[in-house]
Amino acid sequence: MKAKRLVSAVLATAMAFSCAVSASANDSRVGEWLSYNIYHQNGLIIATKPYLVGDTNRDGKINVTDVTVLAAYLNGKKCLPGDYGFYAADTNLDGKRNITDLENIAAYVKGQKK
Repeated sequence: MKAKRLVSAVLATAMAFSCAVSASANDSRVGEWLSYNIYHQNGLIIATKPYLVGDTNRDGKINVTDVTVLAAYLNGKKCLPGDYGFYAADTNLDGKRNITDLENIAAYVKGQKK
């Protein structure tokens, strides 16, 4: 119950401060598996790493902890956990980690988007 209230509060706050974005910029990819490349200094791809969009703490699940981790990052309190967390936090693939991404994860956790 406490987690649901936290998600609701974060979602309400996020919606209050969000700015208007185009529909294409707000297409949430939360819950999808994507991948990112790791490059050698010579420019060659040396590895491709999968990640779950929205799983900012890298535990394989999308839950209220991921909302908390991203909120702490956006408030300047903590860093995202490595490359995985950095990519996983960009839920609409616009190259930014912002309030829209927080809204998307909170909505997914709350069950509004699946």
